[in-house]
Amino acid sequence: MKRRVQLQEYYNLHLLNKKSEEPEFKPERNFSSNDKKFMDELIEFLNENIDNSELLVDDLVASFHISRSVFFKKLKVLTGLSPVEFIREIRIKRAAELIREDAYNMAQVAYMVGFSDPHYFSKCFKQVYNMTPTEYKSSAR
Repeated sequence: MKRRVQLQEYYNLHLLNKKSEEPEFKPERNFSSNDKKFMDELIEFLNENIDNSELLVDDLVASFHISRSVFFKKLKVLTGLSPVEFIREIRIKRAAELIREDAYNMAQVAYMVGFSDPHYFSKCFKQVYNMTPTEYKSSAR
């Protein structure tokens, strides 16, 4: 049980952050290679399809060739998040990276990470970072 909690914390901290300033936690040492492979493939799939605002959980399930219920349970055990929450988390973290790059306006960032409504994007971003994307951009300078 403790290992599962550690794995959830790891993936929540490192969903997109390949370069972390924290000590590297290696899940492959403590967890099955199948779990690591599953998460790596899932994150890769989401990164490839991040701009698709019509991406559905069923698309993810189909790409892994497992049942919907098994997919939900596996992702919940590994990350502590439902598939919809996980997708949103990946998108918001990628949006934060794009905002730090300071090359796009907020509406462009929202569309680039798969949000079709910039207002909804701002709401979701604020839930994660406790500030609007514009405030985040100002604080990142």
